[in-house]
Amino acid sequence: MITMTRVIQCMATLMAVVLLAGCGNADYQKTSSGVIYKIHQTGKGATIKPGQWIKVHFRAAVGDSPLVNTYGKIPAYGMFDTTMRNVHDFVDFLGEMRVGDSAVYIRSIDSLQKKGFVMYNDRFKQGGTIKGSIVILGILADQNAVEADRVKEFEAETAREVAALEKWLKEQNITGVQKTANGVFVKIDQQGSGPKADSGMTVSMNYTGKLKNGTKFDSNIDPAFGHVGPFEFVVGTGGVIRGWDEAVPLLNKGAKGKLYIPAMLAYGANANGDKLPAYSDLVFDIEVVDVRPTVPNAGPAPTPAPHQGH
Repeated sequence: MITMTRVIQCMATLMAVVLLAGCGNADYQKTSSGVIYKIHQTGKGATIKPGQWIKVHFRAAVGDSPLVNTYGKIPAYGMFDTTMRNVHDFVDFLGEMRVGDSAVYIRSIDSLQKKGFVMYNDRFKQGGTIKGSIVILGILADQNAVEADRVKEFEAETAREVAALEKWLKEQNITGVQKTANGVFVKIDQQGSGPKADSGMTVSMNYTGKLKNGTKFDSNIDPAFGHVGPFEFVVGTGGVIRGWDEAVPLLNKGAKGKLYIPAMLAYGANANGDKLPAYSDLVFDIEVVDVRPTVPNAGPAPTPAPHQGH
């Protein structure tokens, strides 16, 4: 007996075959794990060898819903590990590529589910596919070279974001902002009268975090986010996002205002659900409730929940 589920799976497979045929099916190959792929061989030199560190851009999406996309942002880095083959991903055919090559590929959600990599849900549907692409940007000598290159890419991305955020502020006619050394923009709407929130001081703050389009992603004054009450941290110790550590020392007790933080000084490539996409510039409405000296050996500040926007 042929079930409706089986019919849907067959239709999805047929659609994939038709799409590939329309693009020149003979050019596509299939890995032993079932990944359908096509390499555009425009690179030079030898193919990637096991143990080499590589630098790539890649993207993947389910339909129109993106899963990851590094193009135009910070590339991804990793060692080519052949023990990770047969995982139904681009690593299955990576050893056929050279620096400069690019490829497109299609992964089966059913295959990923059987391997335990995904669970069926509203995004990863039975019979569905994940389509992606990858380009090999370079081969790096060792992990030290990777870290040096990553720092350069981080600095370049931060500079792009700061310039774009500054342009956006002008377009929005937002004036009266101060710019920190690394590119956080601070607008003080109400000056405080208490002590400055200098590095090493314990600060208590109220905040609402938003994207530039006004979408809220976190707040400690809005009950909808489930953690009402001032948030405490020690300034300059890395207990909050870098943008906060840079901006808060410009404020003192009682101050109210806004922080405009480029993505790389916030959460960078890390996404947290639909409300906080990767590479999001952030806007915080803030109020400095208290500033006081940090008591030695008082123990760590309360650990924020993973979704909090500090």
